[in-house]
Amino acid sequence: MILRLPPSLHYPITVTSLLKQPGDTVERDEALFWYFYETTVTEGDGLGNKVDVLRKFPARFESTADGEIVQWKIKKGDVIDEPVNVVEIDEPCAHEVQFGGLCAECGKDVTESTYNTEITDSMRAPISMAHDNTTLTVSHREAARVEEDAKRRLLASRRLTLVVDLDQTIIHATVDPTVGEWREDKDNPNHEAVRDVRTFQLIDDGPGMRGCWYYIKLRPGLEEFLQNVAEIYELHIYTMGTRAYAQHIVDIIDPTRKLFGDRILSRDESGSLTVKDLQRLFPVDTKMVVIIDDRGDIWRWSPNLIKVSPYDFFVGIGDINSSFLPKKQDIGANKPQIEQKAPEKPKENHVNGQTQNPEGTEVSALEQMVTMGGGDSPRLLQEQADAQEETILHQVEDRPLLQKQKELDAEDNPESNESPSVEESQESAKHRHHLLEDHDQELYQLQDRLEQVHLQFYEEYDKKRTLAIGGRVAALRGEKVHSKDRDVDLKLVPDVKDIMPRIKRRILGGVVLVFSGVLPLGIDFQNADISLWAKSFGVTISSRINARTTHLVAGRNRTAKVREATRYPGIKIVTTQWLVDSLVTWRQVDEEPYLLPVHPDDRGEPISPEALELETSMLSSTDEDITGSQWTQEDDAEDIFKSSGLDETSPVGYGADEQAEVHDELKDFLGSDDESESDNESLLDEPSSGTKRKRDEASEGATDDDESGDDDGDDPERGSRLSQRIKRSYERNTKLREITSAPARIDDASLPPSQPAGLNAEESESETVDTSQKVSHTEDPDDEDELEREMLAAFEGGEYDSQVEDDAPAESG
Repeated sequence: MILRLPPSLHYPITVTSLLKQPGDTVERDEALFWYFYETTVTEGDGLGNKVDVLRKFPARFESTADGEIVQWKIKKGDVIDEPVNVVEIDEPCAHEVQFGGLCAECGKDVTESTYNTEITDSMRAPISMAHDNTTLTVSHREAARVEEDAKRRLLASRRLTLVVDLDQTIIHATVDPTVGEWREDKDNPNHEAVRDVRTFQLIDDGPGMRGCWYYIKLRPGLEEFLQNVAEIYELHIYTMGTRAYAQHIVDIIDPTRKLFGDRILSRDESGSLTVKDLQRLFPVDTKMVVIIDDRGDIWRWSPNLIKVSPYDFFVGIGDINSSFLPKKQDIGANKPQIEQKAPEKPKENHVNGQTQNPEGTEVSALEQMVTMGGGDSPRLLQEQADAQEETILHQVEDRPLLQKQKELDAEDNPESNESPSVEESQESAKHRHHLLEDHDQELYQLQDRLEQVHLQFYEEYDKKRTLAIGGRVAALRGEKVHSKDRDVDLKLVPDVKDIMPRIKRRILGGVVLVFSGVLPLGIDFQNADISLWAKSFGVTISSRINARTTHLVAGRNRTAKVREATRYPGIKIVTTQWLVDSLVTWRQVDEEPYLLPVHPDDRGEPISPEALELETSMLSSTDEDITGSQWTQEDDAEDIFKSSGLDETSPVGYGADEQAEVHDELKDFLGSDDESESDNESLLDEPSSGTKRKRDEASEGATDDDESGDDDGDDPERGSRLSQRIKRSYERNTKLREITSAPARIDDASLPPSQPAGLNAEESESETVDTSQKVSHTEDPDDEDELEREMLAAFEGGEYDSQVEDDAPAESG
């Protein structure tokens, strides 16, 4: 161990003597060397006056550890200005493995401290690696050694590590007593579906859940899946359920403990109820770790993750162990789910998988506290546990499955108010529709993906090993070739974080898509769950349709982006399900069955091949990188705020005085622009006909710009300098207008034609053309002030207003 000077000393210090020599033993709090430091003190001069005097003060440095002196790093007379290493001590025990506050090797109490203690010995082993015990901790060096041993063992058996989630990944659970009744009632239409449901009872899992029966449905093919995957992976469980809950699940799926053993990590040991972290199990290295989970957000979309489709057998129940987690954004679920309702809570609105209450807040106060606090506070943990118990109690009392079955029966028998005969009742019971059905095939596809990752990993590993040991050439030369299972160089081990993204990016790597009507208002489309999931497969997410766009993923019809996409022959307009199925199956599925039917009135005029070629060349020549977060609503708002001098707390909009100031600033701008002054001089010197011709050219240039949609204002051959000036003024004014209209921005809002949100693109073009014509036909060509007044009037009248958002609904013919 190397002792280092603490930063709390009065630097600089001067070493006056070393009290120990190499080979001497030293005990904790024993002096190692003397030093002195200087400081200014206030003293009396004997005459009643106070003076500042520089004094030297001797002090000694004491050891913070027991052991034997190995080597000094300082010498007598050294002047030290900052914390440095002073001495190396050979400790009899480094306390690298601790259990319950005691060293597991020497038995010392690592929690004790004295006046000389700055860091307790317990901080030497801060890492918890055990699944079932948080009191067993190790040092970083010991954790690295343990992981190296584990990697050598896995490489010898040619396996990887697989971290498995429970709820909605390999099983689905509920506490609704209705399931137990349906299991016993052979005449119930759901009996066949719940016949193989497993049950257990938690006795000591909490006051609200005591005596509650859990009903567990295994995902189809689970037993075969676990048996096959266990041959190439070492299995671990990581769940948000309690440890008692997880143990009961393992008793069902692995009664002999041959698959998982004791490798079970529950929320009781994980340290957080809001996120899952691989560092909890593998603090040093995660190169050989793969995760399967139905949620990517709680893993922060780790590159080690294979996201699976959620298993929703019990309709509307969801994950009973995630009531304290943020609501899932189940965009384009495989089948529509009936949302659970609590009778005493406000009715919830589900917008594209995002839960919102009538007031518009998306999460509860508790969830907000959890998000801000990270979920590690003991008080928050207790509140979350109470919320979990309340959720389970509601499920037991409200019986949501029974209520949904009654609703289904009411739809089957709309005339149920009339008293049917006994024979009719028996006949209708035979033909009742069942609520629960199970056609899930996810595990069969998941096994193929896991085998693919395993194969790629060991192919790359074997290739590196072959190159490292010389390969076949070395063997032919008679050189010694090591066995592949011996003398493993861990530096040659590939990284799953590199292999899995490489596999996935080959699937959708060429897709450039735009969302329309998929995400609710206020969601950053670049960081939404569906976007992060898609981008892990190499998909490029863009905000605007252009020649690079390959797919428009539309959540509904009749949007402006749908109409815009119809102009490009290469863009496929598909439903959200196409993207979800491609991500779930790890292949780019055929778009034909997923094409969105487009209303005939929404088909825009096809873009000409020449314009398409020009746009493609312009996009390929630009340096704009659309693969990243090209644009978000937050970025747009931030740019507007910065350009206007506003902040997030500033009121949006202008009062009468502020509008007058804006107009005055605009007048000053138009009158003080250097280029406009030169324009004024040239205009005054030219005859009327020349001025009129120039303004006609300005009008034609503005119209061309509007019709083409290109902002090529730097081209000297397009329009006159006056038209360029008008255009620059218009662009700057547009930014100010966007501030005042910021609250009206919506993402793909679809309003009925009878409620227009503003001018559409065609109307904006016509308004611009009319304004340009108005400028070009000014009666007094020599009066530049008259032109400026007309421009200001045009701005105030909205004739130069910016084009309305592209998400405005397309008006039907």
